[in-house]
This record gives sequence, C-alpha cells and structure tokens, in this order.
Amino acid sequence: MRIKVLYLGLVRNKTGKKEESCEMADGSSLSDLLKRVAETYGGSLKGLFRAEMESRLDPTFIVTVNGVLKDPSKGEAVPLADGDTVALMTLISGG
Repeated sequence: MRIKVLYLGLVRNKTGKKEESCEMADGSSLSDLLKRVAETYGGSLKGLFRAEMESRLDPTFIVTVNGVLKDPSKGEAVPLADGDTVALMTLISGG
C-alpha cells in the first residue's frame, strides 16, 4: 500500500523534503511507518523520535493521519490503509 508522508516545520528541515510516498506492506501500522522514516533519516531526526518506539518521543512531536491527531507512542494501535496521508511535525512555540 502507498502512504503519503508530509514533513512539516522542523521535520521538513531535517529531512530536506516536503513530502514523499512510502510503499508499505498491507497491514502496516503508524509505528511501522515511523520506523521506516527513522531508518531513512535517523541521524537528522535524532531527538524527535527513534526507530525503537519504546524510546521516549519528544513531547513536541505531532502526527496526524488523514488530518486526525494521533499519539505516536501508541502507533502500533493505529492501522494505516492505502492512500492515507500522514503528517509529521513539531509544535511551534514562542512567547
């Protein structure tokens, strides 16, 4: 199945890409996709998330699937389907 991945904000800066399509096996979960992205861009994304999902994720890391906010630490429970759009981003803060 094909998943469209959008990289926004700091994540875009670290990957150097605005978006890409990822070919995933049928039945893949959000965790599987995050592991794939971490393997591809690991060094540049260190500190936001890691391939081992039991590692603590940066609290400013945000994931949406088809525009719906998802908890990336519970990614195994988030199934993906062909044609889904996953956005990876960080919170913007300031004062």
